[in-house]
Amino acid sequence: MPRLLSAPFFSANPVFRRSEYAAAVGRRPDDKVVTAMLAQHLQAGNIRRITRGVFASVPKHAEAATWSVDRFLAASRLRHGGTIAYHSALELQGYAYTEGHDVQVIAQGEPGMFEASGFACRFVSPPRGFAPPDGVMTVDRLGQQVRVTTIERTIADLFDRYDLAGGAEELFNSLDLVVRVDPLTLVRYVRALGKATAAGALGFWLEREQKRLGVPDAALEDLRTLMPAQPRYALGAKPGEGRTTRNWNVILPVDVLERRFEGL
Repeated sequence: MPRLLSAPFFSANPVFRRSEYAAAVGRRPDDKVVTAMLAQHLQAGNIRRITRGVFASVPKHAEAATWSVDRFLAASRLRHGGTIAYHSALELQGYAYTEGHDVQVIAQGEPGMFEASGFACRFVSPPRGFAPPDGVMTVDRLGQQVRVTTIERTIADLFDRYDLAGGAEELFNSLDLVVRVDPLTLVRYVRALGKATAAGALGFWLEREQKRLGVPDAALEDLRTLMPAQPRYALGAKPGEGRTTRNWNVILPVDVLERRFEGL
């Protein structure tokens, strides 16, 4: 019976954990029979190991050694509770201007890079105020649900960690593709972050896009209570090269202020 269950399980689960496979075949995760079954399927080329305890199913007529695993789905399964975030969340939701080099995942545990065959995953510690399910949604990826930060949570986090957007140019070119946000929710997340510089930089962007995004004056007024008391460098601006924004007390790169970007 367990062998008969493997094929439909692999078909329905492009990426899976050992514990999920064990449950499907009616065994405990630490059962040696599960180890033997997985080893047999690995040898047969039916599955590929991504990392310890995480596997990818290989479609019929595909070669296990060359099969490309969906990087977002795979990265989301590397740690329990992992959530696709930052630039990768923009990619997954169709807002990224260019493709990123790694998949960024908010997860408990040590931050750092994980290199797998065909993709890299960057684990990032949960930012302040990150409290799922608030700020998290799910999207379908090859029939499996993947957790990803909402557009409002993503934008707030990226103004805090613009480096994880691939730089200010990539961030603003990507934000040009965003057509709808909930400004009050966005302000709430920035308030929870407690980063005055992020609030000031976000305020600059929202004020500039106020008409296009339908941002109420109340949202901008709320952000002004969170901005720096004195001008601070933001979004990679360097001493002597940036320019202070009007009303927001942040010093931004001239390219950001004058929109000297390829995508415009």
